[in-house]
Amino acid sequence: MNFKKFTIYLASLLTAFVLLFVLLRLMGILIWVNGEPFDKWIAIIGLIVMPISTSILSKKIKLNKKKENTLFNLVIFTNFLYLLGSFSILSENYTFIKSGIYLSSPYVIHEKEPSLWPKDEYESTYTFYSSLNSFIYVKDSVQRGNQGLSEHARYSDYKVKVISGSLHITWTVGSIFIR
Repeated sequence: MNFKKFTIYLASLLTAFVLLFVLLRLMGILIWVNGEPFDKWIAIIGLIVMPISTSILSKKIKLNKKKENTLFNLVIFTNFLYLLGSFSILSENYTFIKSGIYLSSPYVIHEKEPSLWPKDEYESTYTFYSSLNSFIYVKDSVQRGNQGLSEHARYSDYKVKVISGSLHITWTVGSIFIR
């Protein structure tokens, strides 16, 4: 196998991997590695291989130069935006909750602060991801609660309690419904 064929196969394989990851992420599946989401690494791989695959594909379907350049620039721009977005969701917005007496599996909580100004009564949207295994987490529920609760869970003691038949994570500053 020569180098050109190897490059084409590798770029195709990595592009399929990136597209599969993006599809899983859109379906609500989170890949959690070393205490943070795996998004930024996939975005870096995509920024490298997607333009190569686009170039190879456009040559195979024989696009004219203008359409090829437009497609190429669109792919690079989209990947660059995904890369910027993936670095902005660093682990500061995510909190790992250990399994225990009431939780059969660990959870990852993602806190999304409101983007509207003025802030919507200081409430955030919390997305709960339950664990399938140590790396794969599936979207379980979405709740609204006071801002900063995930930060309190990271830096102070939290407890998982049953309140009125429902699971809640409680801190000294408040609590949030899990399920």
